[in-house]
Amino acid sequence: MDVVASVVGEVTRAPIINSRRILDGEQNEVYDVTMERAPSVIVRIAHDGAESHDREAWVVGECRARGIPAPRVHAVRRMEVDGEVRSVMVMEKLPGERLADLGPDEVNVRRVLREVGEWLKQLHAIPVHGLGNLDGSGVGEFATPDQWLANVTGRAKEFEEAGRSVGLAPAMIHGWLREIVDTFRTAPPRMIMSHNDLLAIHVLVHDGRLSGIIDFGVAAAEPVANDFAKWDFREGSRFPVEWILDGYGDPGMFRTPNDRSYRALWLLHGLWYLRHYHVTGLPAGVEAGRDRLLSGVHR
Repeated sequence: MDVVASVVGEVTRAPIINSRRILDGEQNEVYDVTMERAPSVIVRIAHDGAESHDREAWVVGECRARGIPAPRVHAVRRMEVDGEVRSVMVMEKLPGERLADLGPDEVNVRRVLREVGEWLKQLHAIPVHGLGNLDGSGVGEFATPDQWLANVTGRAKEFEEAGRSVGLAPAMIHGWLREIVDTFRTAPPRMIMSHNDLLAIHVLVHDGRLSGIIDFGVAAAEPVANDFAKWDFREGSRFPVEWILDGYGDPGMFRTPNDRSYRALWLLHGLWYLRHYHVTGLPAGVEAGRDRLLSGVHR
């Protein structure tokens, strides 16, 4: 709390009325800070270095320069906390509630998802270079598609261990990996700016309309269908990805020959999902990922 008060006081020069920790941040401590006679702010404290904050600040700056709605970054600071350097980001708090927290009687979901698609179309037009997670200047960590794929195949043992923990045979994991690799080696995908964590918890709704998309900490240069496939894997049972595509305006994304690339991305997200929850020690998450993969339902 001392860190939050110190940075917010420097940026806003207004007294803090209340500071509430938001528990959903997996890579950051995230605080919702209410100010006296000043707009509320969001404070994010990174524990794994400044890279995600540098990346987010760059993406938000690019969005705002193009008129794409995104929360303003007020400041990014490096501070020493308990002998370690932390990155602290202070951001504008956008109005609204998370789509994930709203019931079907509270919002016209189809309209909001169409607006998400319109927003996503603009985001995807921002130029990026390379492949994979971006740095603070919009350059991906991999220079070639082969390097990007090698990062996937290099995790085979980790995917296998995660799958084995919930009863998936190694042969099944390797079969999915072969399908992913064969697909992208046969037809290398076009890479674009990707939010890379587009989920209902990051979609804000105010007065029944989209008020903003948040959390660009893992933005990357990824295949054009990446955000759609990830949304479909995680959210598709409740929030149809087709409604996002309606606003995006590219119906060919799910059709031959693009459907093969889409399935490969869907499977890839499933494998990363298994690994993430296995590494973080959350068996329920690994089980959910297994069940979704075994459903075989993409779209």
